[in-house]
Amino acid sequence: MRRSMAIACATLLTACSTYDSTTQRIVQRITPYQITIVQGNFISREAIAKLHAGMGREQVRAVLGTPLVTDMFHSEQWDYIFYFKRGANTVVQQRHLVVYFERDCLLRWAGGEDFPSEYELLAEIDGDRHANTRSKQGAAAASPRVGS
Repeated sequence: MRRSMAIACATLLTACSTYDSTTQRIVQRITPYQITIVQGNFISREAIAKLHAGMGREQVRAVLGTPLVTDMFHSEQWDYIFYFKRGANTVVQQRHLVVYFERDCLLRWAGGEDFPSEYELLAEIDGDRHANTRSKQGAAAASPRVGS
């Protein structure tokens, strides 16, 4: 009886060590889902191209949306802040646009030089920029041209 009990324990210990190494290999290959967090106002290159000096505050709001930050001490300045990140701490993209007014008319803006287009941002959030670019280029090449 003792001998069979010892054999059973030895078999269980061997099975457990095999299970542990297999489990470790599986766990190392599985990564948890990392949510993409989009925060703030996304301002596209196309939206910035619509800005021009002399626009009223409501016109700017119609083009860019409601600013994320309006400061009562700097009433002539609106801040548009945008970022998205994957997982707990990997910031993929971060942008900051500052719009300056003088007597309720747009005077100038700063920080909009390197903003992506709407399509580029969506492709980056999607995580498949190259595949989406190829499919868009393929669709453009396949579409018939008018007037040729």
